[in-house]
Amino acid sequence: MLGELSREEIENVLSSNVIGRIGCTGGGRVYVVPVTYVYDNGYVIGHTKEGMKIEFLRKNPECCFEVDEMKEISRWRSVIAWGTFEELEGAEADKAMEKLLARLMPLVPSETSHASRMGPTSSKRISTQGNNPIVYRILLKEKSGRYER
Repeated sequence: MLGELSREEIENVLSSNVIGRIGCTGGGRVYVVPVTYVYDNGYVIGHTKEGMKIEFLRKNPECCFEVDEMKEISRWRSVIAWGTFEELEGAEADKAMEKLLARLMPLVPSETSHASRMGPTSSKRISTQGNNPIVYRILLKEKSGRYER
């Protein structure tokens, strides 16, 4: 059965996940990229380095954010939201980064929890903490959700 998620279900999907996708446009192209995030009071908070996503979002801060949960091929929930990107600086960026790290760090496996055949651990991804990370938030202004059960 297909259906629409309630507002409460939409908020639950956004707050209970940490991987989503940002859709942005620039140079006549559409770009969709996965990101780690934390959802806080209507905002998606994330961090990144300089690259195509930031280049596009600086020129056109209107973007789309998508999260989905797949339990089985016919049992899923998906949220699509539209919002406005904003870079954070100073104390505001520090506070946002604290929220992000508090949510993500318990999910990062330790170096010893991986077999060597699995390659480097995902903790290497946190490298955006150094080298001038860009901390941002997206104010979600419109949200829509669907499901199949």
